[in-house]
Amino acid sequence: MGKIMKSGKVVVVLGGRYAGKKGVVVKNYDEGSNDRPYGHAVVAGIDRYPLKVTKNMSKKKFARKNRIKPFLKVINYNHLMPTRYTVDITWDKTLVNKDSLREPGKKRKKARFDLKKKFEERHKTGKNRWFFKKLQF
Repeated sequence: MGKIMKSGKVVVVLGGRYAGKKGVVVKNYDEGSNDRPYGHAVVAGIDRYPLKVTKNMSKKKFARKNRIKPFLKVINYNHLMPTRYTVDITWDKTLVNKDSLREPGKKRKKARFDLKKKFEERHKTGKNRWFFKKLQF
């Protein structure tokens, strides 16, 4: 059987604070690592989805409703459900990686800001609309 969790694969987080949220695998660790001896992945996802907008809204309100709050987290494979979809967003590997999550502060903040910028950019283009909608269940 081949690898399922690849970079760019869309997953649904099953447990924890971000349960029910969609995310994208940034980097996968199938064999684990020294600090985490189990299969895990660095997942970038959407914590707060953009809200519905209409054409008669002001520009200020339109901009406010289109904001996205991202998350970046290392998650065990047992807490992820892979989907058949992929998203081709290019990440800045120097910012969005496992090391930026280790120490809270400027690195983590820069990584989240980069994610927010990339997600909002993709949302504005209109590609992958299903990714930017809340999961209804």
